[in-house]
Amino acid sequence: MPKKKKTPKRPVKLQVLAKKPETVEDLVVTALDKGGLKEVVQILRDWHGFKEVRNAVTELTTRDPVDRFTHARRHAVEIYAKQHGLTPANLMVDIVGRQGRVDAKGAERYKLRKAREFLENDERAFTGAKALASHWEENRSKDRDPTAYIKEVHRKLSPP
Repeated sequence: MPKKKKTPKRPVKLQVLAKKPETVEDLVVTALDKGGLKEVVQILRDWHGFKEVRNAVTELTTRDPVDRFTHARRHAVEIYAKQHGLTPANLMVDIVGRQGRVDAKGAERYKLRKAREFLENDERAFTGAKALASHWEENRSKDRDPTAYIKEVHRKLSPP
């Protein structure tokens, strides 16, 4: 009868090979994961002082950056509008509303143009936008108004 091998009583230590951060963004992401936003801001304040941190924050633009998924969704709306002979900016205003803007159509045209420019450099997001537009077209019943359908779908996709 073969002898049983004894299993080690202490746990085995695994070596984890981690890639060193290459950019400032990598370092910030690591710091945020380990300490959180509050701790990172406290460290910056301790090193540079409250005034410098406040001045750096006030110099930022007031608009939050737009992520690639929002760009892809906007471009998908543009593709969908063109499939149905609708003007993309008018459709976007119908979907999101005027929101108290004087030139809502112009603002939406600007957002659509920025989305198109972004997707020219991001193949995967562009492919996702085309797939999303075709998905909307396939799931819409033929007797349903395209504008009403896209309003309903957009409400489901938008964050609360």
